[in-house]
Parts: sequence; C-alpha cells; structure tokens
Amino acid sequence: MSSKKILVIIFTAVCLGITLFVLFLYISIKTKSTRIDRYEPFKEWIGKTVELNRPSVLFCERLPFNDNYPNVLLDSLHPNWQYVDEQANLSEPDLVKIIAFPKGVAFTIQKAVMYTNGVSGSSTPIVFGTITHGAEVYQVGYQWGEQDIGKSFDKIKESWRFHQAPWQSIEDTNYYALPRAEFW
Repeated sequence: MSSKKILVIIFTAVCLGITLFVLFLYISIKTKSTRIDRYEPFKEWIGKTVELNRPSVLFCERLPFNDNYPNVLLDSLHPNWQYVDEQANLSEPDLVKIIAFPKGVAFTIQKAVMYTNGVSGSSTPIVFGTITHGAEVYQVGYQWGEQDIGKSFDKIKESWRFHQAPWQSIEDTNYYALPRAEFW
C-alpha cells in the first residue's frame, strides 16, 4: 500500500471520527421534547376552552421553547412571578409585557409538551394554546408543573406537582408521574 493511500485512509478516519463526535455532542446537549397530552393532569384539559379565574399577564419571550407559541402567560400565583419583576430591571429583558388580561378571558388548551434540557437534565412541562381577546389571537405557552427533587432522587414516579393554574378554582395537591423527554 502506498503512503498516499495510507494518508487518505487516516484522513477519512479522522473526518469520520470528528463527524461522529459532533453528532454525539449535539444529541447529548440538545433540548429534547415529548408530548404529554395523554398523562394526568394534562389529558383532563387538552382540547378544552377554559376561563381564566384571575387576572393574568402575557409576555413575549426572547427565546421561546416553541417558536409557534412565542408568548408566555403568567399570573401572580405562578412560581416564576418573581422572575418577572427581576426582568423588568434588566437592560435587555427576556420577557417583554404585551398585555394584562382581566379575569374571565378564554384560553383554549391545545397541547402539552415536556422539554428536557440536555445539559442540566431538568424538565419543564408546558401547556400550549390560544387566547382570543378582542380582535387579537395570541399563541401562548404556560409553564405548569415542578418536579419534587427529593421524590425524584428516591425513584418515586409520582414526583410532579402542579401549582394552581389560572383556570383552576382550587389547587391540585396530588403528585403525578410524567415521562422524561427523549430525543427520538
């Protein structure tokens, strides 16, 4: 075998190795998503139009989880409400206020998706839908649910708890089992 053929084989192997490494790295760190429509408590709400029981605020998110739903709905009982106040003081906020909705606005819930960060491994369930207010239709995401880390570490499947959403009249204090988002 000539030295030219050996160099071509080595070059091809190195290029293939680099390509496989980059692909593996991408698969590892990419945020993954899984539909969770059929899991409790989401399956109870998917496809329904609900009324918001308290005033809520719509924000445009600079880096949305889903480009088709660039807006975020928050209310004063949401765990991330304090984050909104912190954002208002930044020179380039991640959230920009669009409109404040009064109590009684209709929210049509279309789907629920679990996003899992490829680096931290933390998961975020989000309900997506539309709010029609006057002549405007807003594509909205509402982050709903937090995992109890202690239950998760103890390998208890029912480790997800859901704060009182703006369409609920009382808080659901049950814990639920949800899947982790996968790449495929």
